[in-house]
Amino acid sequence: RGVGMLAPSSGRTLEARTEFHHAQVQHRGLAETAVGDLDACAAAVRAMGTVFPAFKFDWLVDEIAPHLPKELDFVHEAANCERCAQTFRRWRDVAVPEVRSATTRVLVMSWEDGVRSDKRSDISALGLDPAATAALVSRAFAAMTFGDGHVHCDPHAANVLVRSGSNGKPQLVLLDHGLYRELDDTFRLEWARLWRALALADVPGIKESAAALGVGDMYPLFAAMLTQRPWDDVANPDLDSLRRKGNGDTAMLKSYVQRYAREITVVLDRVPRQLLLLLKMSDCLRHLDRSLGGTTNTDVVTAHACADALLADDGRLGPYLRVKLRLLAYSALTAWRGGKRETSRETVEVNVPDQTSGFARDDR
Repeated sequence: RGVGMLAPSSGRTLEARTEFHHAQVQHRGLAETAVGDLDACAAAVRAMGTVFPAFKFDWLVDEIAPHLPKELDFVHEAANCERCAQTFRRWRDVAVPEVRSATTRVLVMSWEDGVRSDKRSDISALGLDPAATAALVSRAFAAMTFGDGHVHCDPHAANVLVRSGSNGKPQLVLLDHGLYRELDDTFRLEWARLWRALALADVPGIKESAAALGVGDMYPLFAAMLTQRPWDDVANPDLDSLRRKGNGDTAMLKSYVQRYAREITVVLDRVPRQLLLLLKMSDCLRHLDRSLGGTTNTDVVTAHACADALLADDGRLGPYLRVKLRLLAYSALTAWRGGKRETSRETVEVNVPDQTSGFARDDR
């Protein structure tokens, strides 16, 4: 990774067996250089804010500043690694390297084999199903987000390896534990309530949770940003609206980005800082899913996890069953259709309904 130099793996003979290690060594003076880099970033953001006052980028520095020093501390990374291993201790299909030793600049861990999680052909060559692999990735990170609240926020393909487990099914290997986000319970549960509302197309619930997260009247745009689906589909209670619709949705979302670039920066400036790295994580996970065929509905996986988390917190069976039955019906509908995905629409329009509270009147 960028903050360190990876030394060659070493092997040593212990009691007639060879044990390989992964050694991570940080360049001398890197931590000191990073301080200047952060100052330069802050200066650039201030200059941009002066030239383009309507665009809000302060959140960028606010989020980088506390996490960069942690990423450069390998003792901190070792602690994250060990806690992640504890989170997945009962998961046969997720592995985490064992920490052998750690100092601020040197980290030694067990060597773990695997192929990059975006290499569909390599995964298939192992006799594994890429679609099952993608679903496992989504479930694992949803469990961290809504269950444990200690979230690995850098799941790019080189940090999530895939190999065949002892049962012949995909097993993930999670690497590079420098960038984590600790979610407090208040935020974690509100985030889960928002996703429950999104799964149920519950517009009042979406509005309430978005307000609790500081978004206010921009909740339709916020919902579209999170789900990568147009607001019309998010607010539509029909089961079919849970599907992503290929090129049609892509064109719609591009229209949102072009028209609401300023509003998007305002949303990012308003939301709790805990959310920003989760958005980065979601982008990485969607990239992995597309690389593996794009057949996993990550929103559905997320909704399952948030329903489980809320049931564990408040014990309310009614809302839990509403979500689970809706998702079950959606899965049955998808299976009946053979999992076919629509790739186009006859027309593509941006249509933001009255729930926008006036922030997008030009679209109506």
